[in-house]
Amino acid sequence: QRLVGQAHIARPAASHQSSPWLMPDVDAFLDALKDEITDLAETHLEELQEAAREDGEAFLNQTQDDLKRWGRLMAQGELSREEFESLVRGQKDLAEMEALKQAGLAAVQAEQFRDALLDRIVGTASRILL
Repeated sequence: QRLVGQAHIARPAASHQSSPWLMPDVDAFLDALKDEITDLAETHLEELQEAAREDGEAFLNQTQDDLKRWGRLMAQGELSREEFESLVRGQKDLAEMEALKQAGLAAVQAEQFRDALLDRIVGTASRILL
């Protein structure tokens, strides 16, 4: 069994990813997330792009170590996409969206941005790490 966050997960590693030279490119995943945050800020909250980007990057900074660990586990087949998504969504409370709230964005809109951010994290991880 492996301890991942608060969840215990027992699963054999996928054989195609178990070689040390096939490590997932978690850094590419994190770099892609930064681009996704910028895109999300520009498309969803055009008038508050800077605040949205600030909040997205703050969340990424707070969760970076967990995202790296979970991303590696998912790429190695030890964590399913659904388990990864559950762990990411469990971090929802860390995404406080303070800059957006201070900029006057309604709580409902800040929550919608946060949910879209979590969706992008899961989608980017699936695209790059699987």
